[in-house]
Amino acid sequence: MAKRQVTCVKSKTGAPRHEYITHIGGTWGYNGAKEIITEAQAISDINYSIHSYFVKDSKGDEAIVKVVTHSNGKKFLTTNPDYTTNDNLSKLNECS
Repeated sequence: MAKRQVTCVKSKTGAPRHEYITHIGGTWGYNGAKEIITEAQAISDINYSIHSYFVKDSKGDEAIVKVVTHSNGKKFLTTNPDYTTNDNLSKLNECS
């Protein structure tokens, strides 16, 4: 299982937390190329132990990306809290 650093997200402005992120991205493509995948693909990767994902803060601390299920049944991505209760994914820049 490859461990991948998430460096950007694509999101829906103003959407509820469980619908906010639509894609995640990082430099894990062929030869370190930037790659952007759908939230659904990332959820599948995590659930089937194909890849794990993490977010690194400015101090170098890592927060693991995990899959959680909203009360309405929709699965979405969030991070394990590190030193705060904030979701580290929501702090990332938009993927271009």
